[in-house]
Amino acid sequence: MHKHDNHAFVNQLLVYTLVMICFSGSIGLGTVWMRHQISATANSAKVIDSRCNEIERQINQMRAAVERAQDPAMLKVLNDQWNLGLVQPAPQQIAYLNGDPVMLLAAKHNRDLFNNDGAPATVSFQLASLRR
Repeated sequence: MHKHDNHAFVNQLLVYTLVMICFSGSIGLGTVWMRHQISATANSAKVIDSRCNEIERQINQMRAAVERAQDPAMLKVLNDQWNLGLVQPAPQQIAYLNGDPVMLLAAKHNRDLFNNDGAPATVSFQLASLRR
């Protein structure tokens, strides 16, 4: 009987050892998987960052090209090359605006909506009634 208790102890020790090996292996596997996910996310962030830098570089190039095209000297050269016959506006043709141009355009566009000279607006409508 003493031999049987010894085998039970060995069996329990073997089971606990296998459980600990599986548990520590799963923790190790989880750690490796998490490090892989972190690495993949970092690589993805690096690709996105390089793409953003490339787009910013292209935007800066386009902005520089637009500024070069809007340069008065360049406009004069293009006017002469294409024989457009465009001239500088006379000083009396230039109107300087005070204030925000967007708000001025909105006020001009909506002036009829809000300019009723104090008189109440007349509204007409028809009602339909349902009789049973």
